[in-house]
Order: sequence, then structure tokens, then C-alpha cells
Amino acid sequence: MATRFILQSDYGMQIKAEIIRLLTANTVEWYNSAKLVRAEQTAIHQIKNRIGKRYDCNIIFQPLMEPANGEGSQIDSRDQWIVTITIDIALYHLYSQTGMKDIPEHRANRYQDAIDWLKDVGNGTTPTDLPPIIDDEGEEYSEVIINSRPPENHKW
Repeated sequence: MATRFILQSDYGMQIKAEIIRLLTANTVEWYNSAKLVRAEQTAIHQIKNRIGKRYDCNIIFQPLMEPANGEGSQIDSRDQWIVTITIDIALYHLYSQTGMKDIPEHRANRYQDAIDWLKDVGNGTTPTDLPPIIDDEGEEYSEVIINSRPPENHKW
């Protein structure tokens, strides 16, 4: 199976294992369930759609890197806030499959907080330390376009 951005251990901070098993497949292998993988992918695409115009999502959503010498554990360079909101959005999507009345209020609030933050970051009203998109000239992306028209000569 391909390496994923969200690890099984990341969920421990957000939700109890018993609950996520009920939401996914009700088996020990809940992390590999199709429902969870689809919810994670949906969350990642939702985040990319909100901030992808300003920030380099290829860098943001890189899976963990293996150590260079083959010893030790993986190097975790992921932005932990992005990991947290990705899980929040994925869990919201898992709960929404059960019916809207079954979504706990704190899950709906965390989802809305994540979406509001993504809107603000995507609009540029909230600063963040995510890696910006760099163009071919090495400049950061900017919505400001400086352009001028050539002067018009009306002397005949």
C-alpha cells in the first residue's frame, strides 16, 4: 500500500480507537478501510482547493521521509496543524456518512473552524508559515500584478 500523509498513530490524539472502528469497518484493520482512505483523500483535496493557489501543497502533503542511512525512524516534517485539520475534516466526512443528525457537535465545530481557517489562509487574511508557491524566477506567488500599457501617441 502507498505511504499515506496521515498515520494511524495521528488519530490517537483526535478520536478513540473504538469510535473510529465503528465509523470505518469495525475491524482491527480500521486504518486501511476504504471509508477512511476516501475520507482522508477528500479532506486533503478540500484543503488543496482552499490553499493551493498560494501554498505549495506538493510539499505540504509529502508523506514521511525515510532516514538517509536506513537506521532510526521516519523523519516527520509535516506541519502538525495541517495534520490536525486534515484529521478533523476526514472525521467529519466519516461521521456524515452515518447521517447528519449523528455528527457530534464538537466534530461539526472543529470542521467549521478548520474550513474558516482555510478560507482565511487561502484569501491571505491569516498569515501562516506554510511553504509558498515559488514561480520560475524564484519569486513567491502574489495576487498583485504590476502591469502597464504602452503610452499612446496621438500626435499625427
